[in-house]
Amino acid sequence: MAKFTVGNGLDDYLKDLQKLEVKTGKYLGQALYEGAKIVADEIHKNIASLPVQNTPAKKGQRRDPSQVEIDGMLDGLGIAKKRVANGVSNVKIGMDGYNSHVTEKYPKGHPNAMVARSIMTGTSFINRHPFVERAVNAVGGKAEDKMREIIENGINETMR
Repeated sequence: MAKFTVGNGLDDYLKDLQKLEVKTGKYLGQALYEGAKIVADEIHKNIASLPVQNTPAKKGQRRDPSQVEIDGMLDGLGIAKKRVANGVSNVKIGMDGYNSHVTEKYPKGHPNAMVARSIMTGTSFINRHPFVERAVNAVGGKAEDKMREIIENGINETMR
């Protein structure tokens, strides 16, 4: 009959696994924010490079975004706090606040999220510029690699 003897090695391994369980949230949060920062920086770059409409568009013609709209989106771009729901952690990148184009309908200014959505998808009066889609396609892999690196480094640090 075979005999199996376990020394302190298994106990040490279990302690390391318990430490890893406690630190997992920290590593996930760091990874999410670093990945989101890479994507948000690329979105910022894409917004800044949008063509600017300096003259009013003729009736019935589509236009490019105005400098006020671009400035509002750049100011409002940010990363939301990490949320955990049903065991899934995520952060959102988006627009907040209002630009300085005050109208009767929008006394605080146009909402930056509405302006961004209109520019990304295009409307009957605004040309389509999918700046978020382009940013995600350009650096999505880089962001995933950075997130993987942070998590693997955290695991290796804990499991030493």
